[in-house]
Amino acid sequence: MIFFTPRIIRTLLVLLLITVCTSLLSQEIGTLPKEKQGDVDRYLELVSRYKQAGNTEQAIFYLNRVAFTYWEYGNLREAVSYFLESVPLNNKVKNYNDIKAIYSNIGLIYADLGHFDLALEYFNKSLETRRYLNNKAELAAGLIDVAYIHRVLKQHDKAIPLLEEALSLSRDVGNPRLTLNCLQHLSANYNAIGNLAKTQEMNSESTLLRQQVAKMDVEQEYEEIVSKTEAEVERERIQRTAQALEMELRKIKSQATEDSLSFALKAQQDSLDKVEEIVLRRQQEIELLESRQKIQELAEKEQQAQLQAQQTIIYSVLGGFILLLALSAFILKGYRDKRRANTLLSHQNEEINEQKDQIQRQNENINKSINYAQGIQKALLPVQKHLENFFPESFIYFKPRDVVSGDYYWFKPIVSSTEKYNPKIHKVAISAIDCTGHGVPGAFLSMIGYNLLDEILDKKVHEPGEILMELNKGIIRTLRQDETDNRDGMDMSLCVWDPQKRVIEYAGAKNPLVYIKNDELFRIRGDKESIGGGGANADLKFTTHTIEIDGPTWVYLFSDGYIDQFGGDNGRKFMIKNFIKLLEHIHKFSGNEQREILRITFKEWKRDKYDQIDDVLVMGFNVG
Repeated sequence: MIFFTPRIIRTLLVLLLITVCTSLLSQEIGTLPKEKQGDVDRYLELVSRYKQAGNTEQAIFYLNRVAFTYWEYGNLREAVSYFLESVPLNNKVKNYNDIKAIYSNIGLIYADLGHFDLALEYFNKSLETRRYLNNKAELAAGLIDVAYIHRVLKQHDKAIPLLEEALSLSRDVGNPRLTLNCLQHLSANYNAIGNLAKTQEMNSESTLLRQQVAKMDVEQEYEEIVSKTEAEVERERIQRTAQALEMELRKIKSQATEDSLSFALKAQQDSLDKVEEIVLRRQQEIELLESRQKIQELAEKEQQAQLQAQQTIIYSVLGGFILLLALSAFILKGYRDKRRANTLLSHQNEEINEQKDQIQRQNENINKSINYAQGIQKALLPVQKHLENFFPESFIYFKPRDVVSGDYYWFKPIVSSTEKYNPKIHKVAISAIDCTGHGVPGAFLSMIGYNLLDEILDKKVHEPGEILMELNKGIIRTLRQDETDNRDGMDMSLCVWDPQKRVIEYAGAKNPLVYIKNDELFRIRGDKESIGGGGANADLKFTTHTIEIDGPTWVYLFSDGYIDQFGGDNGRKFMIKNFIKLLEHIHKFSGNEQREILRITFKEWKRDKYDQIDDVLVMGFNVG
């Protein structure tokens, strides 16, 4: 038997009223009804005004209204995003009760979608806040929520200690209904692990407590009854008396009708019984005569049957003996064939086991080599903290498909050449690169490209278009693409930030650059040619674009792995338009929050149903 906490029951009742809630990111980004979209836009405008006015409580109130509106109409990704947006504001005013509720709401969304790992993560966050608040009843309810997810995941050894703690708290606060809920969940978990003694103990306590709760309900109902006015009691008594009289009248009418019918049927039945007796007697005489005739015929047939049976027995014995000889010969031949086949199979199994051991040793050596290559690649790529030295508000979302990656990121300071012994950083170059393929081949190409970029900057080539031109020549020269059939290459976007001139210069080989300034999104496409690859044209030129920075601006560089990932209900690609809308939505958050939303969105899009098809790289940084 499945038991639900009061919190989950309330949530299920609310979800019955929601007709458009299907699944998070199951399709492309959804829309609200026109009137609801107008409400959301108005709420967001109020949030912005209250933030500017320093009225954090009102900003939180309207953010929650936005989140609940999206939740009601099935736009679950937006609901989670706005719930998360209100968390730092609640932390600012120390409103931990709202933080507890927000994390529980997110946990309920993921539990309804069947994503129990994420549900467990946010129920645990809610539980941590409840422990800080130290409200025993609330803490017990939070423990039950977490234990329920563990039970769904069949992690009963984790669920039971949480429920024991919740049981102790509910008894301390004297809440019989909460105590009964704990006992019922404990009984189900102990029963699942086969601890019948504990199951019986929990059931016995549940029975006693259920009687107590029932008694409380009766007392409450009695208080409601005695609170009625004397006029209501008298009216009910008159109604009951009238109903009783009406039922008695119907009964008398029905009895009278039955008595009349019974008398008529009895008289008719007596006549029918006499006729039936005469017919039966004559039928018996006829059957007796027929029986005597049949007995004589059966005696004659029995004699003939005995003769035929004797002949059948003789033929059957002879045929059975012949069949036994044939069957014995067939069994002997099958035994010999099976023995020869078993011998052959034994030799084959030995050969297979030897080959299996050899393949396993080869796989172990290959895995060791790949893991070693992963260590080299990790050592080559700089960490997130280094990027924050140049751009305090920034993030890197990097998710290789295999152990090593064909996508890689690169950034390097450009120092002043005028001061020999104390050079100063006056520009920063940053790039996101997508090599041909993934896994080990892509990782080899990524290391070649990384070293070539460092060499190009050391040669004092600082303009993005010229950097890509030199990189193209370097790839063609290193891989000897003008002499061989090698066609490996890379797509990339590269920009140089000049904080003194407040200018970003950008060049791209197929990959674009996206930047958001004053809540307006701009997209600059790269040139149509790749670095290296099939063309093997060392004279390619790449265009340098200049972007004036006159205020806070978020800049995004990315490969095509996120955009091309299959997922959702219909197994479609995420697509560039949805990715751009996602960037437009998250650019107001901090770098860490943007990376987390990108991670959750990607995980929910592909789910466990679809494999990751390519390496994924998204970089973002704030300038101005």
